[in-house]
Amino acid sequence: MASGPAVPLGAWMNLVLQSGALVLLLIGLVLAIRAHRAIAEGKAEAERHVNRHMNIMTTAILLSGAGLLLWMLPSFYLGWYYQKGGLGWGTGGWQSYVYQYQSSVPLTHGWLIVIHVALGSVAAILGVYLVLRMRWSGFPEALKVRNFRAVMITTWIVWFSNVLVGYLVFYYFAYTQTYP
Repeated sequence: MASGPAVPLGAWMNLVLQSGALVLLLIGLVLAIRAHRAIAEGKAEAERHVNRHMNIMTTAILLSGAGLLLWMLPSFYLGWYYQKGGLGWGTGGWQSYVYQYQSSVPLTHGWLIVIHVALGSVAAILGVYLVLRMRWSGFPEALKVRNFRAVMITTWIVWFSNVLVGYLVFYYFAYTQTYP
């Protein structure tokens, strides 16, 4: 039986980091719901739930950020023609993207990269904003939004959607390596 192309080590590492962040994201959602209920009911454990939520979500941001810095950004800038050995970062850089869009056999799932980058950028900016706002006592008043909860919910939805798209990117670009 023939085996497919070897998945780069960096892609596997990033998959583990992002999956761990996803688990923390789901736990953070449960803790946010508990904290919201406890605050609404005036319960003493509200602060404990809020603190756990902050710690879990900060850890999720750090895990996701590690994957972003170690794999996603280098892979995006270097291209998707993966090398063997090391982390397996891509080669071809911007040329791999230009080639794909000019190819007579266009990549049917190339749009996933665009969606992943767009959603990931929004999720990263909002996630870092929320962590800084929660953790930094000197956060500028002019940058604080009034409806903090709406920003958290938006960030969660964008981030969760991006993780799902990221699984598809992993499948097509790292696992099956189906590109022209």
